[in-house]
Amino acid sequence: MQARAFLALLGFVCVALPIAAQTDDAAGQQSATGDAPSLPAGPDSSPDGVLRPPARPDAAAEPTPSDSFAPAQMDDPSGRGGEARSADPAPAADALASEAEGPTAWQLLAEPPLAHHACLMSATLLGIRFEELAPITSPEDRDCGIARPLRVTEIQPGISLPGGAEMRCATAMRLALWVRHELTPALRLLPSAAALTEIRPGSAYQCRARVGGSSEKLSEHALGNAFDVMGLGFANGSEMMIAPRDGSGSAEEAVQKAIRHGGCLYFTTVLGPGSNAAHDDHLHFDIAMRAGGWRLCE
Repeated sequence: MQARAFLALLGFVCVALPIAAQTDDAAGQQSATGDAPSLPAGPDSSPDGVLRPPARPDAAAEPTPSDSFAPAQMDDPSGRGGEARSADPAPAADALASEAEGPTAWQLLAEPPLAHHACLMSATLLGIRFEELAPITSPEDRDCGIARPLRVTEIQPGISLPGGAEMRCATAMRLALWVRHELTPALRLLPSAAALTEIRPGSAYQCRARVGGSSEKLSEHALGNAFDVMGLGFANGSEMMIAPRDGSGSAEEAVQKAIRHGGCLYFTTVLGPGSNAAHDDHLHFDIAMRAGGWRLCE
């Protein structure tokens, strides 16, 4: 009995050991190659029993990247085919140039609203008759203009500016103070004194460069900062025109010198006969700003 059991055990060992060895070899090969174990065949399996992914559709039917992501084509009424169009119109060239160049000279002189209203009130109290105008600009030079211009028709009660004159409020104020404190007192000393009724203007606002010199800088007239006096008219019909009078020894020479040099108390630039040939027939007054408050009185 024991002999039979021993023989049966020996036969089992002889059969089991080769099978186990084959199984270990197969497992080692699978671990080395990384292949998945075989699965039963199914509808998506290949004939060798390995599971395969579904077959790809026909390549001809597959959309290309250009088909998938190309923007929609819009009708081109201009008929220019592939020319690109922007959804928003581009900024105007002159607007871009204006931004690149910065603010203009007249914009830099623009008074804040509160300061401007204060100046208008002072001008009214001083007796100036004026009309407020829309901003003045020039197509010839972007720096020419006045942000808050006035057209002055009467610089003091009863003293007119024939035709009116455009200027800044600050210029009108200085001119009125000069008329009140320098011009009218001096004229009362003339032998044939008569009431002053008009100041005959030369240039007021005018878009141009300076005259009477080599500089091409913008004139103060182009900013509303200047006023030229060509002559004076009186109630009796007489007149006194600005002209070279040096050495004449007349009362008119004395008055002209007095009102000219007195102007330097109210204006930063005063030019007239003798300054240069361009100013021989008028007095030029302006309120140009200079470093340190420097004034030019010639």
